[in-house]
Amino acid sequence: MRDAGYTPPRHGPPPPPSVAMRLFSVWMRHARVYADSLFANATPAVLEPLLLLLAVGVGVGRYISAEFNGLPYREFMAAGILGMTALYTAAFEATHATFVRLRYQRAYDSMLNSPITPRDVFLGELLWCATKGLFYTTIVAVVLAVAGAVSSGWIVLAPVAGFVTALAFGGLGFLVTSVVSNISQFQFFFTAGLTPMVFFSGLMFPVQELPTPLREIAFATPMFHVIETFRLLTSGPAHASASWTWVSPFVVLLTALVLGSWGVRRMERRLVR
Repeated sequence: MRDAGYTPPRHGPPPPPSVAMRLFSVWMRHARVYADSLFANATPAVLEPLLLLLAVGVGVGRYISAEFNGLPYREFMAAGILGMTALYTAAFEATHATFVRLRYQRAYDSMLNSPITPRDVFLGELLWCATKGLFYTTIVAVVLAVAGAVSSGWIVLAPVAGFVTALAFGGLGFLVTSVVSNISQFQFFFTAGLTPMVFFSGLMFPVQELPTPLREIAFATPMFHVIETFRLLTSGPAHASASWTWVSPFVVLLTALVLGSWGVRRMERRLVR
């Protein structure tokens, strides 16, 4: 007679892994590949914004006596440098790197031979973009603080802002990747899209000094709100570009949710078609 607590052996395939485990698997795959050449990958992402600070913020700033938003020029640029770091980190990952994995390496085809779904692939990819944004923003924020370009204790939240910013521009990168047919087409996105948006959103000069039509356009760009969010963290609300920019962190968060979900859906459809 069998024991009352006896459970017969289960037949059939094991249950699929949870969503969290599937996303973590995608994230871990990218982390391991990236770690194999961490120094070569990380050097440009860290050095480029720091060289901009040295060449313009420190070099040119020595010859500028006026203050910008009540800040020395070096400290004024710090917020834009942090925003630019998160933006370009995520944008490159979600465009060039994603396209290479999709078209040339066929890495996603291998993933789909497992329980991972197309949505898991790009949600995990987006989380990886955001993680890189957090990582590089943290490094640059530490260097800026050591260089004396930060005057607010809220800078400890810069990694969070970097994570959310990278989510937003990772999603935007996915939208572009979902429609391009050749890797060289990304140059239009970076040269005609991201670069003007970065430099006319408060990185090197106050947006409020622009002519009225250009100023209103700058206020409407997501990058303006990214830079204002970082300026709140690096210098405090007294040095914001406008009295209403306390809403900028919420705008960045909403942009991340909209662009992130939209970009994942677009890439999911491209993968399965």
